[in-house]
Amino acid sequence: MQIGPFADSHIMFDDFTLATLNLYNFAAPPLAYHQFDNIYTQLQWLQKFDWITRWIRTAKPQLLAMQEVFSPDALQALCEKCGLPYFVTVAQPQIEGFVAHQSVVALASSYPLTDVSDVEIDRQLISALGLMDEFVPSRRFLRATTVLPGIGSTDIYVVHFKSPRSLLTAEDSRLQGVPALLAGSALGRWASIVKRGTEAALLYQAMLQRRNHSGHAMVLMGDFNATIDSSEMRALMTDSSRVFTSDIRAAGLAALDALQLQQRIGYYRLYDAWELGQQYQPMTDARPVSHFHGASGSAVDHILLSQEFNGASQHSLGQVKEYRVYDDHLLQPNYQLDAMASDHTPVTVTISLR
Repeated sequence: MQIGPFADSHIMFDDFTLATLNLYNFAAPPLAYHQFDNIYTQLQWLQKFDWITRWIRTAKPQLLAMQEVFSPDALQALCEKCGLPYFVTVAQPQIEGFVAHQSVVALASSYPLTDVSDVEIDRQLISALGLMDEFVPSRRFLRATTVLPGIGSTDIYVVHFKSPRSLLTAEDSRLQGVPALLAGSALGRWASIVKRGTEAALLYQAMLQRRNHSGHAMVLMGDFNATIDSSEMRALMTDSSRVFTSDIRAAGLAALDALQLQQRIGYYRLYDAWELGQQYQPMTDARPVSHFHGASGSAVDHILLSQEFNGASQHSLGQVKEYRVYDDHLLQPNYQLDAMASDHTPVTVTISLR
């Protein structure tokens, strides 16, 4: 989990590495982020640029998902210098004057990227879920297709789900004083959870539709702003243990035995790369943290994979050889190197072919 004067990665020739990194306000001056006085000095910007560059050149990912991108052109130039010549976004940051208020996600790759698109959510499902017709994800989901060695055509999804920040204020609670503070916080955080979970569920439905149509392998990477076992992320981890008998009958699958059902579901489900990595090289440590809020840390940056990457599946073409976080800049920071580092850890997954 080295990130200082980065330790070299040991990657076999046929292996390839997937990575996700929340860049933490990647905004090239004189652009400000969120508010007018958040502008990097030239020295701070060079330090940030250098930190990202050193990490990419050390980890050598072939595919890198990135979040909190306010300056996509500058990021594309950085990635090209680091051996990732293919770069895509599906949106532009929202900028008023010289202040950027809404970041976007991006994907850089050493492999050609095709069929690049934002992921359209099913508007009919919005109404079915009892949501306002105006519902839109916090940030547009990115999808691009590439051909991975030994895997074939693969759809890569990049996301940055709704943050935990409250969607409501004390004034919205219709109370005053301490009750208003508590109710506003409770209702606002719950509203954020609902939106984050809705984003995840609608994305998964779109991924299932795409998988059914294309047959491509799937990779989902990004900052989920939640642990993978949280209630709002359960939609992404749906498997045979999370469906009811009545739902199986309603889907016309009642004739399948348990093994057949599991195999059918296995084709469409997503697998947590951390858990898949345990198959190859079991780790005794707890799941590594990817972000700290004060003294409290949690794993909110994730990589999810389809069965083609599950070494335990008879249909696998590759397996997770290594799951890694680079966290020294958070746990043992070196100010000269890490002053403008991300507040998240880069997360990488190395895939070896079977």
